[in-house]
Amino acid sequence: METKICNMKRFIYAVLSAAIFTSCETSLDVGAASDFEVTTKKTTYAVGEEVIFDVKGSPMMLNFWSGELGNDYGHKEGRIIRPGEIEFSFQCRHNYPNRTGGLMTVWVSTDFNGNRSSFEDVKAATWIEITDRCHLDRTSDPYVSSGIVNVTDLREEGKPMYFAFKYEFDPDKGSTGVIMYINDVLVRAVTDVGPYVFSTDLTNDFLLNPACNADKNPVKSENRGSALIMWPNASTSEHNGVTYTNTKYTEEYFVTSPFEVSKPLDVGPDKPITIKSHSDSRVDSYVHVFSSPGVYKVRFVGMDHSIKEMKETIKELEITVVESND
Repeated sequence: METKICNMKRFIYAVLSAAIFTSCETSLDVGAASDFEVTTKKTTYAVGEEVIFDVKGSPMMLNFWSGELGNDYGHKEGRIIRPGEIEFSFQCRHNYPNRTGGLMTVWVSTDFNGNRSSFEDVKAATWIEITDRCHLDRTSDPYVSSGIVNVTDLREEGKPMYFAFKYEFDPDKGSTGVIMYINDVLVRAVTDVGPYVFSTDLTNDFLLNPACNADKNPVKSENRGSALIMWPNASTSEHNGVTYTNTKYTEEYFVTSPFEVSKPLDVGPDKPITIKSHSDSRVDSYVHVFSSPGVYKVRFVGMDHSIKEMKETIKELEITVVESND
């Protein structure tokens, strides 16, 4: 008798569990996507004029795509653009600026082979000096910005661009040299969707030590991550049994990694404006203002979803925007 009661309990439990499971499964499903409509009073508007979109129906979520740059449904998977102007900038500090033996200059190359640790390979490349394009306050100890340096004219199709900071110590010009601190090195392209930054940080964009000639102490100048520090040789120093002095001409180069300034850029997908999430109340209208003339494909994307699936409904309108008469 006790066995029959236990079996009956197990049966009832199994039936109840199946019912609960079936109920949960049903709640995870989503029915047909909500039907909704979007209308405007007219299809032509002036720049700066409010466009009122009337919405009927209430999908769980509603996204808005204006068709403008950065908010275009046609580029929701990604946008590839050509780089425009190429800009370069940095901060530098002339520590002990009255020392006359050292000089830092700035250069660009498009034919360097990329072996940044080899002094011979660096010297073999064609370098164009851009020092005169930079603002360098050689009399000041604090950090000073170089300003935005346009180097678009030096770009070559299909070739990367390298930047180099060259430091020379010339004993004929003084017995001691200035100590150079360089940071905030920025390489970017001006694009239709805003600036695109090629550089990352000093740790990734420069080697730990510069390429230098035989008379330069190879471990003196260094990339500390927070700054590139370019030192003249001490009056006497020894490294690996070799003695270095400040009585010989020395030369060194901190060269960047290559920047592909002529290739198309993947700036990522355009993004929608979410005007209703699943927890928001229904939206009856939405207002948008276009800032530039043109013909725009506006899309409202309604979404109904469950844990299992997502259903989407798209309503498209074509809006023409003309110059304002004001």
